[in-house]
This record gives sequence, structure tokens and C-alpha cells, in this order.
Amino acid sequence: MRDPLLVVIFLPGAGGGVPDLTLFKADRDDTTRFEAVVYPGWSRYVEDGFSAEVLVKELADEIEKKIPHGPIRIVGMSIGGHFGYAAATRLQASGREIAGFCAIDTFMIASAAPSTGWMGRAMTQGFDMLRERRISDLGRFVRSLFWRALFRLARGRLPGLLRGFSSSGRLPSFSKVDPLFEKELSMRLLIRETAPWIASLDRDPVPLNAPAVLIRSRLTAVDDAAWRRRCPNIEICEIPGTHQTLSDPGNIGLLREAFINATRDWR
Repeated sequence: MRDPLLVVIFLPGAGGGVPDLTLFKADRDDTTRFEAVVYPGWSRYVEDGFSAEVLVKELADEIEKKIPHGPIRIVGMSIGGHFGYAAATRLQASGREIAGFCAIDTFMIASAAPSTGWMGRAMTQGFDMLRERRISDLGRFVRSLFWRALFRLARGRLPGLLRGFSSSGRLPSFSKVDPLFEKELSMRLLIRETAPWIASLDRDPVPLNAPAVLIRSRLTAVDDAAWRRRCPNIEICEIPGTHQTLSDPGNIGLLREAFINATRDWR
């Protein structure tokens, strides 16, 4: 029998975008409620005293507000898998039952620098959009790459440049020209401020004693051993695509199928 009160927490990727969470329902009769916990955004990341540890505490507190009693189940996509694991171990230490944890293509991060081969992957992704005549997607992709390159050029000066705007939470008027500006800015700052902490999680990982699953693409298989140290009971499922294409029309159905099969016991 399905639990009509089952709530599953969803933590998004660094971009903060939340997909249509009905994707993760088994069928039309599935009463599972998926609730997203979103990240605070760029103005919070440049405040004095902000750190990854503070963010995880805030995320764990928000999860407890949404699920004040009973077992907790968490899904984290991309960087959300790291935050989900850390929040889960924090909640576990406080005595809460973690009844399920799922990381979706969450690869290990050593620094905020671009990963090896990023340019080749970006070119392939762009050419695929062009070949498939997804012109609007290609335009957004190129603009995102432009903003990311610009923010990387600022390096460590970026937080200081933005603190003057953090009190009002408003960026200069030119940011209104492209809505991707603020999204990419928040993503770049989140990765910059949390990447060293994410790398530190695996120096002496805290075991998450809960049913766990890693749904990943083939390119992130190199991180399986690290996930097994974090989650001794983890089940690993490989799906087609790359980190950038898991949500494409040709892959999204397979992602959904893998998630439903791997988390069937949650229901």
C-alpha cells in the first residue's frame, strides 16, 4: 500500500532550477509529494559569515520544517547530491531516520575551476543543438557560456564587487537585459564558495546508514568508490547521456524509469 502522506525532498543543481517534479512519480495514482528546497541566491553567498556549513545547516533546518516527524527521504541533483548527503548525515546525527537518499549524476568536485575537457564537451553540446535545430536552446547556451567566462575572469574579486549590491538584493540595471545573468552569477558563486568544502567531505566521510542510490551517467563512474565510502548501502544505476543531456527528450524517460525502479521501496 502506498503511503498517502509520503513527502520527498528535492535539492536542485547549482543553477537552482527545479524541474517538473511529477517526473519522479510512478504513475497518476502515486500520491508522493515532492517538495523542493531552493538555495538562497547570490546576495546570500557574498554576506559575511556565509559558508557551506552554514548553508547545509539552513537546508537541514528547512527539511525538518517540511518533515517535522517521521522518516526523511532526499533526492539531490548534481551539486544537490552533495548538499543532500551532508544534510542527511546532519539529520542522522540528530536522531532523525533517513529512509532514502538518491543522488542524480552528482560527481565529485575538487575545486571551482572548470573540469578537464569542459571546452570539448561544450562544443559538442552546442553542435548537437545546432544539428537538432534547437536554435533557442543554443542561444541560451551561448549566453550562459559568456556569463560564466566573465565571472571566472573576476576570480576572487567577484564577491567584493557584489557586496555593495547585496544589501538591496538588486544587481545593476543591465542584468535585466538577460535573465540568465543572475542565474549564472548565483551558480558561479555557489560553486566557488562550496567547492573546497565538498572536496573535504571525502577526507573522512561520515557513513550515511540509509538506503541510498546513485543514478549517474557513464562519465561519472570514476566517482563510484567515493560514493560507496559515503553511503555503504548504495546502489548504483547507470543511464545514457551526459551530465548536460540527462534532461534532453531522448534521455529524460530513462532517467525517470531508473529513479522509479531504484526508489520503489520508498513507496
